[in-house]
Amino acid sequence: MHLKTIRQWKQYIAALLAVLTAAASMGTLAASDLTGRPVTIFDGKTKKVVRTRGETFTDVLHEAGVRLGKYDEYWASAEKPEAHAIVVVERAVPVKIEEGDKSRTIYTAQQTVQGAVNDAGYDWQTMMPLEDGLGKVKKGMTIHVVPYTKQVSVRTETVPVNFVKWYDDALAAGEEQVVDPGRPGAREVTVEEYVSDGKVIRSEVVGTALVDEGAEGSLRVGSADDTVGRVLRMRATAYHPTDGDGRGITATGTRAGHGTVAVDPSVIPLGSYVYVPGYGDAVAADTGGAIVGDRIDLCMETFSECYDFGVRPVEVFVAHSL
Repeated sequence: MHLKTIRQWKQYIAALLAVLTAAASMGTLAASDLTGRPVTIFDGKTKKVVRTRGETFTDVLHEAGVRLGKYDEYWASAEKPEAHAIVVVERAVPVKIEEGDKSRTIYTAQQTVQGAVNDAGYDWQTMMPLEDGLGKVKKGMTIHVVPYTKQVSVRTETVPVNFVKWYDDALAAGEEQVVDPGRPGAREVTVEEYVSDGKVIRSEVVGTALVDEGAEGSLRVGSADDTVGRVLRMRATAYHPTDGDGRGITATGTRAGHGTVAVDPSVIPLGSYVYVPGYGDAVAADTGGAIVGDRIDLCMETFSECYDFGVRPVEVFVAHSL
């Protein structure tokens, strides 16, 4: 963080404190007109409110008995000591700056390591601290400063498979079984690297871009928490859209076709989304006189598909109702 940004941040904080202080003391405004403008001074952990007619903040600090050392600094919420202004005193502390085999001690009132490095006269665009630049300055600490260059690299990272979970009461609590392993995705990550003496001393991710979404996987699990649906074991048959009255209209009024299944609504509510391995995604949109209990009827497009399917046991993945 360079000096201009630090000053802007301080001004913002001071202005915010001034607003809060003014709001907290609205009831005393009439009295302040007689005794001077109220100004709040923060000096470390000490807070002092003074009434002043001073023209500068230096006057205010002098009236309050606050003495500044040679390297101490202050900043304020306004250009002049107006009512409810805030003054923040920052006391300088000794800090050792080491650059290679050179070492010197400076006194700085900066609150961050980068601020102290700036105070020491280094150009932040070519020199940087090995310590965290946003770390707090502490009395007597040592800051190691090194020259650096910046380079940008792009790397590809694997995006782990996202597994959806289906509750299977045939499994023990905590047990999991893979239904579909899915496929990992990939993303490109753009990284800024700070290099000193041929070594990367710091890096920062500045951008990511998904290049392959991969494919979602699924698990059977023995606990109902965080599941998208449940697994039922049923006996499946197949039917043609023209079966029954020949109109091909389901019990819910939709047109039957592949992706329509007939169910017992007391087991699988009508309108439920289901998945049947080997058949695919479907909607429970139909009923049938023989479809009772753990029975399911899968609509096929041709009579030959119905004959080939016959009767077989299936697992039915039923999504939870929204």
